[in-house]
Amino acid sequence: MQQFLESADLLQTVTDETAIINRDAKQLIAGLTKSQLNWKPAPEKWSMAQCLEHLAVTNKQDEQRVANAIVRGRHKHPVNGTPAYRPTLMGGWLIKQLLPTSTRKMPAPKVFRPVESSNIEGALERFLLEQETFLRFVSDARGIDYNRTRLRSSVTPLMRFSLADAFVRNVVHCQRHLQQARRVRETPGFPK
Repeated sequence: MQQFLESADLLQTVTDETAIINRDAKQLIAGLTKSQLNWKPAPEKWSMAQCLEHLAVTNKQDEQRVANAIVRGRHKHPVNGTPAYRPTLMGGWLIKQLLPTSTRKMPAPKVFRPVESSNIEGALERFLLEQETFLRFVSDARGIDYNRTRLRSSVTPLMRFSLADAFVRNVVHCQRHLQQARRVRETPGFPK
């Protein structure tokens, strides 16, 4: 979280971190079979494919809200330069819960859960495609005060946070679930 708070250009930091996430996802999955990607350490735990599918589903669910916020922000909150990131109370709290270092378990809301199938195909491709869309949104947010531009959560309309929070949340959420996928691969019994 500190890197975002100290960033001189939040959008560039988000873009750079997203590139690292995409590279790490490709490296983590490289050479694995469909069976390995769908292997679960326990019935109630997610496979590596489910981790990636969850991230793709989450990004897809947020697309329209983010796109609408950018349009509103361009109209209501144009700026010259790059504002320093200031998390909202709700956004900052949510981001802290999603940090990879957080030990708090957060069950995924139903709308964001991956399919329960042990036969998921193309999860990495869907994830990377959604990441491309996300990066377009980040680029489109140049010239907007992303701290003042708000959007509602796709989980509950009562929860509102800034566009900047949404960008940072996406990065830490991806980091968290890639770490989870890495743990699956390192679990004793992972198929060789």
